[in-house]
Amino acid sequence: MATSVRASSSNSASTGTAISVSAPTGTVEGDVVIVSVHANMQTTIADNNGATAFTEDLADYKPNTASGHTVSIFSRRIQSGDPSTYNFTSADTGRWSIVAVTLQSPHSSVIYDVAPSTGNAANRDDSTAGTLNAPTITTVNQNSIHVVCGYSDDGAGGAMTPPSGYTSRGVPVDEPQTVSTKVILSPSATGAQTVTATTNSPMIALSFAIRDSGNAGFFAML
Repeated sequence: MATSVRASSSNSASTGTAISVSAPTGTVEGDVVIVSVHANMQTTIADNNGATAFTEDLADYKPNTASGHTVSIFSRRIQSGDPSTYNFTSADTGRWSIVAVTLQSPHSSVIYDVAPSTGNAANRDDSTAGTLNAPTITTVNQNSIHVVCGYSDDGAGGAMTPPSGYTSRGVPVDEPQTVSTKVILSPSATGAQTVTATTNSPMIALSFAIRDSGNAGFFAML
């Protein structure tokens, strides 16, 4: 069976340091969960799940200093007894948002086809525009799931818009972000993908891909 998105969940708040999100509906042992955390200010974002900790795959990306905000990407292969709420902590009190995406039938040992990294990210440290392109990446394996994330440091809130042709997995608004996905059937360049904020604002955009399990034919669908 091909790797696919089982479900997603999101949450946000106008202030605080404790960041949490419910496990997406139907998440079970063996699934992989990817979590995107967006916090206001130049800060650090830490896992707060104790013995069931997530791995921080992109740690505290905070390129915009004039109107600071911080992004981290976490992942975990779900085990028996894992909690139904995932918890993280910002070092500073402020706006935050979080999106969790559950992947069913994941690859047995590898999560990412192209891992999240600062090399796959873009940013703009001013309020001259309301759009930003997530950089193109080249997938390695067929049926990879391209993930595009966009983040707006906008105190007024408002739901962001994902790229055309991508399926939205969450658009929490207090520290706005968007997470969306699309299956890339054969290894290829994804092209730069545009995320859109409600208002002109400092922005971050990120692109990475999930590896398929390799247990399905070429035309597996999400």
